[in-house]
Amino acid sequence: MNQSNSALRPILLYAVIPAVAALLSVQLACDKIMFWRKGPQPMESASNVPASEGTVKATLGDNGNTNLALRVKHLAPPFKLQADATVYVVWLQQQDQPKQNIGALTLNKNLEGSLDIVTPFRRFSITVTPEPGGQVDQPSHEAVFTASVDRKD
Repeated sequence: MNQSNSALRPILLYAVIPAVAALLSVQLACDKIMFWRKGPQPMESASNVPASEGTVKATLGDNGNTNLALRVKHLAPPFKLQADATVYVVWLQQQDQPKQNIGALTLNKNLEGSLDIVTPFRRFSITVTPEPGGQVDQPSHEAVFTASVDRKD
């Protein structure tokens, strides 16, 4: 039996080395994906704004807060989607909580907009809706962008 065990060692060695190398390759690929995820993540755009693009980036801020950077481009003026809309409002919602208006997203002449805010939350969803004004306390129209945010430090 000793001879058969010694005969198996080279075979096991040749099988284990490639397996370990494959696992290391997978780990490196996952690390690259996680690095990319630390950058801006795409927001999901609604079917009525198919050419629009949106991203959201959540990073660690002072005192453990979350710095949130939202960017959009190719987004139609709000009145083109809803006749009474004058601005896009960004909503933050924690699980099982009502949506909170966290600011207005205005577009420049190139149909690009941005909003930078600080929030104490790490995990939440973001929604962007066309609204009649920036001070509304609940959405009155369907979302043009949505995203789930889970800040990874």
